[in-house]
Amino acid sequence: MPRPRYVFGEAWSIARTSPRQTAAAITLIALALYVPGLLALVSHNLSRLAAEETEDPASVVLTLDPQTDARAIATRLQADHRIQLVRIVSSDAALARFRRAYPDLGAALSDLKEAPFPPSIEVVLKPGAARTVSREIAAGARVWPGIESAESEEEFSRRFRDAIHLVRDAGLFLGAVLTLAAVLSVASAVRLALDLHREEVGIMRLMGATESAIRAPFWLYATSEGLVGGGLALGLLYATYRFAAHWLSRDPHPVLAVLWVGFLALPTQLLLPAAGAAAGLIGSLLSLGRRETRRATRLA
Repeated sequence: MPRPRYVFGEAWSIARTSPRQTAAAITLIALALYVPGLLALVSHNLSRLAAEETEDPASVVLTLDPQTDARAIATRLQADHRIQLVRIVSSDAALARFRRAYPDLGAALSDLKEAPFPPSIEVVLKPGAARTVSREIAAGARVWPGIESAESEEEFSRRFRDAIHLVRDAGLFLGAVLTLAAVLSVASAVRLALDLHREEVGIMRLMGATESAIRAPFWLYATSEGLVGGGLALGLLYATYRFAAHWLSRDPHPVLAVLWVGFLALPTQLLLPAAGAAAGLIGSLLSLGRRETRRATRLA
């Protein structure tokens, strides 16, 4: 087995002989992991919003025009025997509820002069009501004057879950495509480094060096590229999060603030450097087959 000091020294020598290719590979890996990381951060905060539950969840939510008489609409709804409870939620009450659900955003929303949420009415159905009842009530209320929108809880939850899944799937797809490009970039950088060091490879073969002794520095070089690229992606992602949080603290926005409530959990953060290191290692394995090292020896 090659000595660690030799492997690290040769890997550093390889990195110094091709700085442009090394920088390009690290940059591409960082971008390849930053994009899916950003989408993972957004879906993580959206999932937190979806997990919020109330004691009496509403089956239908009616969004009202600011000038609409909410009590008249509530009285009309209470005439329906299938409805158990009708709650009028004013703009101020909606803002207070939002602050309770997201106390870490309280400072960002404290400077708002007007409540950003429109008034609404929440409808709670009686126990045992059929699933179609919420859709029927929402469909009937949409044509009432003063109603901006009417959504059943089932429709809203399904659309919200579909949106979260769409964000996650987009992140996985873009991550796969960009990571493949990063792997190919690392493979090209390692092949170029192998050509630059073909004389050393030839001398080592003449001296009886094993395949692992020849390839180990290149493996370490490529893995280090991926590790640095993944760490850079994590740093860029955290910088984006801090910038967004700082910007929203100066110019609060109730919708955008939900996307930047918290950062990724530590295990998810560690996935970025680990994925970068894995991409670098795979790229080196693809470019350092026995045929490639033999070809470098013949050229030397």
